[in-house]
Amino acid sequence: MIKIGDITLKPTKIICLGTNYMDHIEETGLEIPKEPLLFPKTLNCLITNNQPIIYPKYLYNNRRYNRMDYEVELAFIVKDKCKNISAEDAYDHILGYAVFNDVTARKMQTKDIIAQKPWFRSKSFDTFGPIGPIIKNIDEIRDPHNLDIELKVNNEIKQSSNTKYLLFKIPETFEYITKLFTMEPGDIIATGTPGGIGPVNPGDLIEATIENIGTLTNKVILEGEE
Repeated sequence: MIKIGDITLKPTKIICLGTNYMDHIEETGLEIPKEPLLFPKTLNCLITNNQPIIYPKYLYNNRRYNRMDYEVELAFIVKDKCKNISAEDAYDHILGYAVFNDVTARKMQTKDIIAQKPWFRSKSFDTFGPIGPIIKNIDEIRDPHNLDIELKVNNEIKQSSNTKYLLFKIPETFEYITKLFTMEPGDIIATGTPGGIGPVNPGDLIEATIENIGTLTNKVILEGEE
């Protein structure tokens, strides 16, 4: 259970899209997907606005893995239990939108990709899924595919794009996902990050903003300094 603004959610899963902006594909050297590239984040990732992102000592003290990145994303929240939803009906099953930060153990992820292993562990550390600052009702966003999206670290812009550049749009993404899984009320789908990814360190302040939704603010702290 997590309270985002005035709304309490009980998600059963977090589904994220990888490589869904062309500039991010180019900066990572990954292939252009032919269909939505999905991966999970576990529920222990979830935190909300103004809660700290914890940099695990396991990563921080390990030269093989000591890089933790931000990734600003538009997320949408599932309204009801549903399966096999057409793209045309997708918006009938969406509660609203939020800012999501897909925090990633980047060196770990890169090594796992090279070794052809899943991305699971690099995405699912505690606090690696900030979401907020509110859930904006679907009726309040005229076009989710024309929203400026930006991320700052210590007031310096690191990512700046617009959701119009999403390769897989929300309706087709929802149709694809609901062919595979039954979605439950409160489930979270994060639509991918634009280019400009980079590392953060303990003490950094991350501000992730999406037009007409707001700014999700989280400070990075080293594990044990809570």
